[in-house]
Amino acid sequence: MKPVTILILEDSDERIEAFERSVKQLQAPWTVKIWHEAPTMIAEYEPYLPSTALISLDHDLIPRGNVEIDPGNGFQVACHLAQRPPHCPVIIHTSNQGRRLMMHKEFVHAGWRTELIVPGATGWIETDWIRRVRSLLNHPRRP
Repeated sequence: MKPVTILILEDSDERIEAFERSVKQLQAPWTVKIWHEAPTMIAEYEPYLPSTALISLDHDLIPRGNVEIDPGNGFQVACHLAQRPPHCPVIIHTSNQGRRLMMHKEFVHAGWRTELIVPGATGWIETDWIRRVRSLLNHPRRP
């Protein structure tokens, strides 16, 4: 079976580790591709799209390490992807309520299937997020 990809925009190392641990629980050859900056994701995601079954986006991104490059935000990625034909479900996983709704609106108006998850208490990735991922992957109706 050919590997299937989940694309993730996230800046937190702790969350990234939780996403990777959670995806390992899925019963298929899943790969995860993670970006820390919106402009980099926009520039690099295209080759991964044919095997992509799910995209998960954060909004607020903080520069990593001593790098002073603007990491952009998830809304930039949402606007970019929303210009494309719907490809797969998208999970928006940000605590920024205003931007979460703006990202959701971009995808919905473009016909993409979109789910919202508000990051919560410790373990939300291993519970809420992975549960939603399983549901979306087990019911793969197009966006």
